[in-house]
Amino acid sequence: MSSRSGVLFDSTNTGLGGNRYAPGIKWTRQASVVLTALALVGCYAPTLRGMFEQWWSDEDMSHGFVVPIVVLWIAWRERARWQSLPAEPSRWGLVVLAVGAGMHFVAELGAGLFTGSVAFLVSVAGAVLSLGGFAWLRALALPLLLALFMLPKLALVYNQVTLPLQLLASRIAAGILTVGIGVIREDNILDVAGNRVSVVEACNGIRYLLSLGFMAVVFAYLADTKPWMRMALLVAAVPIAILANALRVAAASWLPSLAASTPHAISGAVLFVLCLATLVAVRRLFNKMYAGYQS
Repeated sequence: MSSRSGVLFDSTNTGLGGNRYAPGIKWTRQASVVLTALALVGCYAPTLRGMFEQWWSDEDMSHGFVVPIVVLWIAWRERARWQSLPAEPSRWGLVVLAVGAGMHFVAELGAGLFTGSVAFLVSVAGAVLSLGGFAWLRALALPLLLALFMLPKLALVYNQVTLPLQLLASRIAAGILTVGIGVIREDNILDVAGNRVSVVEACNGIRYLLSLGFMAVVFAYLADTKPWMRMALLVAAVPIAILANALRVAAASWLPSLAASTPHAISGAVLFVLCLATLVAVRRLFNKMYAGYQS
């Protein structure tokens, strides 16, 4: 009889004591997450406003509006996974938060918007570590990595890659136009039947690279369970984006009317859809190759 009593009134049993504080613990955890998120948004409000302004004014970064929405949606979609994990706060979270705060301070001294934006993501990672530990950080790794796509352009890197991408686009476009159409190329200038087209900075293809790279990772997450597929499609998106940009330049050189504002935007949207279709085909090819390797 005493043994039964011990079982019935054991606080670790799920009958009475085991779930007694579970709702309160769950509510406390959710409140901690919400309050931490609000604190981060408040601390980094000027940085977030600067990021928003660049997304609005810079066409290369217009995809930035979509990134936080997708990141939050994936975190919500995976909530059963990370909420089921035990909360094991790590002291390393305070270290990471301190690093983020230091970067934020340096950004405020004049290091620029990029440094402040990276500081924000570092602080988010530190907050995750402080609240839930490394298990939570692993569970939220994909949303955090996708958030990198909303970072503003680093001027030093952007200035270094702009001209090479312009020359690459003009070179590939010239190669395309040589098939049945005469073309003369002088650096980033194409002469097609007397129509001279300059491949300017706006045609460097950065817009395709960033947007398609982001969509490649999201598509792999939704359509495939293999983690390596995300990286494979991200890598595949690079040559696809470069070729698509070159096709757009070639089309505008051959048909000058496509260089006008509205036709140029429409042709760009059509090419981007074709790029997405190409990613679908590439994923199927990778899966066939993987299946053949497994067999």
